[in-house]
Amino acid sequence: MDAGAMSMSGLSAGASMSPQAGRACALDIVGSVIDGKLTLVVTYDQQEYRESTMQALLANYKKQLLSIVNHCMQQTETELTPSDVGIEPMSLDIFEQLLTRLNDL
Repeated sequence: MDAGAMSMSGLSAGASMSPQAGRACALDIVGSVIDGKLTLVVTYDQQEYRESTMQALLANYKKQLLSIVNHCMQQTETELTPSDVGIEPMSLDIFEQLLTRLNDL
């Protein structure tokens, strides 16, 4: 990302907290997209989870995410979702009811 005289560093900023600090949660996943590339940083309580468990979790996450991307790339028509049309949260059921009413007009 380029912001004139400033730009993002490709170097890691390191841990934001000491590994000895108390954890707010046993599993923390932070994602960001920079220059079209998704990056996930996963930290976890090593007393609660094994590394092999986290590796399996991330492998499955990647598999599912790629499946979603593949599904979306195969679509030939645009499809609205509740987040596309309003500020207020709306369930998918209510959204579909509204779409049906609009199509019936």
